[in-house]
Amino acid sequence: MDEVKLSDDVIEQIKYFSHFLTEEQESLIDKLILDKELKTRYKEYGLCETCKQPMTDKYYCRSCNSKHYRQNFKNWTSRNHDVDEFIQKAQLKAKNFREIIEWIEYDKFEDIDYLAKGGFGTTYKAIWKDGFMDWNYRKGQMKRNGKTRVALKWLHNSSQEITADILKEVESTILVSNSWVARCFGITKNPKTNNFMMVMQLKKGSLRQHLSNNFFSLDWKKKFNFDEYVYITDLGLCQPANVKTSQDSNKVIYGVLPYIAPEVLRGKEYTQASDIYGFGIIAYEICTGLLPYHDVDENLLKLRICNGLRPKSNYKIPQLLFNIINQCWDTDPLKRPKADELLRSIWDLYHAIDYNKTDSAIYKQVIEANEANKINKKSSLTRIQNLYELILLNLILKMKTFDTFEDLQLS
Repeated sequence: MDEVKLSDDVIEQIKYFSHFLTEEQESLIDKLILDKELKTRYKEYGLCETCKQPMTDKYYCRSCNSKHYRQNFKNWTSRNHDVDEFIQKAQLKAKNFREIIEWIEYDKFEDIDYLAKGGFGTTYKAIWKDGFMDWNYRKGQMKRNGKTRVALKWLHNSSQEITADILKEVESTILVSNSWVARCFGITKNPKTNNFMMVMQLKKGSLRQHLSNNFFSLDWKKKFNFDEYVYITDLGLCQPANVKTSQDSNKVIYGVLPYIAPEVLRGKEYTQASDIYGFGIIAYEICTGLLPYHDVDENLLKLRICNGLRPKSNYKIPQLLFNIINQCWDTDPLKRPKADELLRSIWDLYHAIDYNKTDSAIYKQVIEANEANKINKKSSLTRIQNLYELILLNLILKMKTFDTFEDLQLS
């Protein structure tokens, strides 16, 4: 299907309009541009100086970029049809610079060092010598940003086959065009191991590392506003690269055990409510500095979570905040708060602290928590250095789903 474009006649009538339209200009545009998307793009971003079509983002023109990428298809290949096709489609659909991905030859990286290992992948840090591409729309050409620090994520089992399912998950990472999600620059392949690797924006370490190094300098205001510091670096990549969803008939569950909702452990589908449960566990970790269930035998943890066990410690959390965390942990997914409700609740508490509303309940509870935690500081915050490995849980559903918690057997 051909892309809808403005005609030369329409362009001629509007090309000199500024971003701030008069009522007369606004009325004319409504008459001239009938396509809703084109009209929105024009009003938001204006016309590209090169092709005179509405931009798709600030300083980004899809028409110019897609033409450049299409002409360049013949100059590269991953030697894997699925990967080539995936990258090509992503390049043609990209609406802004954060959605651009490319095939990057492995020799474009230097100073490659091991960073961390998980159950399904290993991460390295490296210097990308050329850096990511950006479009100079005034000059009508691509430019490179120079040496860039990146993370190379090797997906275990990706050398034999990298499936459409995992590429779709990568696409989800690309299309979440959000400054709080680590950007994916593209895909590469280690020629020695034949393993595909995701080329990602490199951040300053994991949440666990940050808490281990900085917990005592975090006051409650910073804990309430922790999204100022945290980025999402994985978006749905928690499964082996060569496992297809359709093949996963045994209900194999992938994830880090303490953060998995009890209904998922019992074989139910993963939902947004399951995400809310995981958020509650992370919120507890930020509040206390402790790994959840750090004092529980891991061999018994699955069953105990399904039986209602939740993290606990002597570290005092303001009660209003703890109430929110408890709601996120509810065994019944339908009783957990929605994401927008969580945002409002936490923002209200943060606002009261930020503006020093000394008569508010949360302000008084923060003072009480600080006093209690001075006493328990040494005993309750012993540092736990070992990280949980990513765990593969083989929960096989036989004949029926679990009717009671007792039906769940440890593997």
